[in-house]
Amino acid sequence: MQVSVIHDYKENLDTLLRYFSEEELIVEKYQQLGAKNVRVTKIAETDDGFIVETQREMPANVPGVLKSLLGSHNVIKQSETWHWQENDQLLCKLNVEIIGVPAFISGQMMFSEPADRNGIATQNNVSMDVTSSIPLVGSTLVSFICNDMKAQMDGEYDFLCRALPQLVTEE
Repeated sequence: MQVSVIHDYKENLDTLLRYFSEEELIVEKYQQLGAKNVRVTKIAETDDGFIVETQREMPANVPGVLKSLLGSHNVIKQSETWHWQENDQLLCKLNVEIIGVPAFISGQMMFSEPADRNGIATQNNVSMDVTSSIPLVGSTLVSFICNDMKAQMDGEYDFLCRALPQLVTEE
């Protein structure tokens, strides 16, 4: 199952990227989304971008049928590889592992600075895929994860829309 969204920001890409590439701001972002024990386990530059790896605990509002697969909190490991494209877009490929949960989550974010969109400095096209190999409850699990992921994406977007203008004034 796939979840896709487009997020538009008034702030430029360099400002937005700070919440994806600076440890203190990454931790703040995830804490604001309800995460506990947030750790940035790796930030490293590459030839054409950078790598970020994080781990966090998130509360799970789990339906009864999935309680045996998902606890009240889940440990999430996320790895991101960021690559500058020749057209000045920035591609992030990411993998998300929910420890102990038989689901596979991968996706990408494509950041661009559209010149033809008045008032929009940066656009983020997000596309995530969720699969599970478990028979019967696998489709329920995938559906739950997709709904939860959509809520997390909306929450992150709302947080960034509030936080980015403050970050700009602090620069």
